Amino acid sequence: MMLDPDDATMYSNRSLCSLRMGDGDKALVDANECRKMRPDWPTACYRQGAALMLLKDYKGACESCLDGLKLDRANTEIEDALRKAYDAMQDVSKHQG
Repeated sequence: MMLDPDDATMYSNRSLCSLRMGDGDKALVDANECRKMRPDWPTACYRQGAALMLLKDYKGACESCLDGLKLDRANTEIEDALRKAYDAMQDVSKHQG
């Protein structure tokens, strides 16, 4: 089976696999590639946000999820991810300051 290197869905799915294996760096590389290919796809933003959450880059995760919500305002999965990223960012701020 040949893989299409220009298939954003393949990068999205591989990012999800890396997320589930706990490899945030690989997940982010694939999510970034997916987002480059399809910047108007909410799932690409969501994958990027999830990878950034795993890497504890909560501000970046918030930005990615917010981008996804701008593309699909009714997406409750992205909305929940944004809320979790925002809460995590607030928790870190409380413990640092």
